[in-house]
Amino acid sequence: MKYWITRTLRVAAFALATGIAFMGAGNVFGISAVQSAAFGAVGAVLGLLATLLFTYAGKASVPDADFDKAINQAIESVASDAKDKKKS
Repeated sequence: MKYWITRTLRVAAFALATGIAFMGAGNVFGISAVQSAAFGAVGAVLGLLATLLFTYAGKASVPDADFDKAINQAIESVASDAKDKKKS
């Protein structure tokens, strides 16, 4: 049960960090920083959840190694996107 709490906190931290990373991206599209943060966080978390659900569908569980790999790939993707948005 404890690992569910840890995983939930990790996904929540990912969502918050993603929102912070995309706060300024909304200026390009004419939306507020809060809207931009929410949009970026929701999109990134949905992508992560889809990856985790596919893993569960294929293995009937999500082992720690697969969870770590999925969240680390999502973090790298957000970091890359955030860098690209700052250059624009």
